[in-house]
Amino acid sequence: MTEVQRYEVVSKKPGFEIRQYAPHVLVTKSMSGSLSAAGSNAFRYLAGYIGGENATSQQIAMTAPVLQHKQPSGYEVAFVMPDHMEDAPAPLREGMEVKKVDGVLMAAKRFSGLATDELFERKAKKLLEELRAAGYEPVGEVSYARYNGPWTPAPLRRNEVLVALSA
Repeated sequence: MTEVQRYEVVSKKPGFEIRQYAPHVLVTKSMSGSLSAAGSNAFRYLAGYIGGENATSQQIAMTAPVLQHKQPSGYEVAFVMPDHMEDAPAPLREGMEVKKVDGVLMAAKRFSGLATDELFERKAKKLLEELRAAGYEPVGEVSYARYNGPWTPAPLRRNEVLVALSA
């Protein structure tokens, strides 16, 4: 069973949840292109990293979700490191980075389906509308989360849009 990033549901609202995420470590790779193209291209780098292409040649278990954050010329794609890893080994390939993230309060909207650029954008817009209507103030850009591999049938896939909230 794949380890899922830790969080606690603080409250459930119509259409979304408020979650407190535990501190965690990410390994990231930025790629140009659309959400799907950047995700697909960066995945190879990140899979190589957890497969042992890192400073200690350490094999690292795959976790969920795979995260994507919009950037001016594409997306930063991130693998969440297993919960027990407080320090991840340095990447060997250029353009990859290890980032430590403090615990963060986030709103999350969960949905199923084939995670196309259009579907993620539509769900992100809806989450931001619901947050503002409920009196919450989002901080920063929306992130996109995919929990399942490509072999999972679309109706069974878990996808989410996430955005940080001011505490």
